[in-house]
Amino acid sequence: MESITNYFSELEQMMQAISLSDLQAVLSILEEAYHNGHRIFVMGNGGSAATASHFALDLAKNTIMPGAPRLKAISLTDHVPLITAWSNDTHYEHIFAEQLANLIEPGDVVIGISASGNSPNVINAVKLARQSRAATIGLLGATGGKLKNIVDAAVLAPGQNIEQEEDAHMILAHVITRHMREVVRSYAQALSLAGTN
Repeated sequence: MESITNYFSELEQMMQAISLSDLQAVLSILEEAYHNGHRIFVMGNGGSAATASHFALDLAKNTIMPGAPRLKAISLTDHVPLITAWSNDTHYEHIFAEQLANLIEPGDVVIGISASGNSPNVINAVKLARQSRAATIGLLGATGGKLKNIVDAAVLAPGQNIEQEEDAHMILAHVITRHMREVVRSYAQALSLAGTN
């Protein structure tokens, strides 16, 4: 049981160590994208791919408020035929960037989830997003890796192992979703008061 209680304790300490100013920078980017009708793309590998799918689901569904425009969130990890086609015909490093090339527009947001911060396919997609004048966000591990230096905003999870860092990313996804739900709720109320609905 000691290893379990230690894990919980370390996870709590890690969450307390996360930079709230870094998180606020992420929230500001997402708020601006929502208010301007832009889309949010999320991606990651392995466990981070599952987190990306879960995150996009929550952003798209759990933020809905009557009378307000819906938040547009898309996971780049879900289209298995397209992912395998690009991986087979070119290289796995291109699976996210090639999807974005069809979809990305200026003002959109691309979120890369990576414990190492060094996943080549995530890095390539972030570079494409920047070239397309989209905003970029990283949910990263303790060091931030290469992604830390090329995204517009990053939140680092200073965990002692990858499991804790992945836990933190899912918690952050839920925290961000709850915040965005309140943003959408406030917008719905403002629209109602303005008589636009």
